[in-house]
Order: sequence, then C-alpha cells, then structure tokens
Amino acid sequence: MMSKLNLKKRSGDPPVVGKEPPQFQYSDQSPKAIYDAFHAWLFDPKTFPNADKKPTMISAPTSEALFLKPGITAAHGDSFMPPDGSREFAHLHKDGSCHIVVSTQVEDEVLANSWGVRHMYYERGVKEILVYAPRNEEEIEVLKMLLQESYKYANGA
Repeated sequence: MMSKLNLKKRSGDPPVVGKEPPQFQYSDQSPKAIYDAFHAWLFDPKTFPNADKKPTMISAPTSEALFLKPGITAAHGDSFMPPDGSREFAHLHKDGSCHIVVSTQVEDEVLANSWGVRHMYYERGVKEILVYAPRNEEEIEVLKMLLQESYKYANGA
C-alpha cells in the first residue's frame, strides 16, 4: 500500500473501544487540557471555513459534529455519515476520540498504524473510522492532519 500521510505508528496498546453503539473509547482518553486544545482548533470557524458546527445526527448527544455547509458541492458520494442526506463528515466525542469519513487509502493507513478502527457497522455501510483520542500535543497534530483529510474528502478543497 502506498502511504499518503506518512503516519508514524501510534505508541502503546490500542485503547479499549466499546463493542456496541455508540462507539466510544473507554481507556487512554484525552486529558482535559489536550481535549480542550483540540476542541478549540476543530471548531474554530477559520479551521474549516466550508463547515458548520452542529449537533451530531448519528452519535450521542454529547458529541459535536462538523457538517459541510449547504451549497458546497460534495467531492465524493460517500463523504458523509448516516442518515441519508446528512452532510456530517466528522464528530468529536467527550472522550477525545473522533469518527471521521476519509478515503479508503487514508482509512487503511490509519488502521495499519494503530490510530483507529473501523466503525462496528462499517460492513453495513457506515463508512466511518474511529480515530483514537489524542493523549498529548504530538498526537493532536496527527488528529489535525486526519480531520483535514476528512474535510478535504468531503469538500474537495
């Protein structure tokens, strides 16, 4: 497989992830300062100018989501999470983990380097991956890159 992002392998054991929806991360969660820094970047309107922060349509009500703005043409037909007609391409859970939609090439690289897992309903058409919560500043940079990939996949920008 050709690498697109040149991800380094994530250190440590994979965190414990729930087996039932909603899919959350139960160990190795983001420390509060790390979560707050990542949250501030993710939902700053300048970070993703063609996206709106809204309540998620698919995850727990405590999760916050990014939706491609109306009128912006989607770059790929499979850029968004269920339900049909949604323009949600990413959401952040309170544990610091994110669900994102990216290209299969990026998905494969994330999985191969232990940064996340496919959604438990992936084989049923839920084309999302769970990206593990950042534990430090260096990991925030990896998640920023992955969220930018999700935005590009949705927006084509």
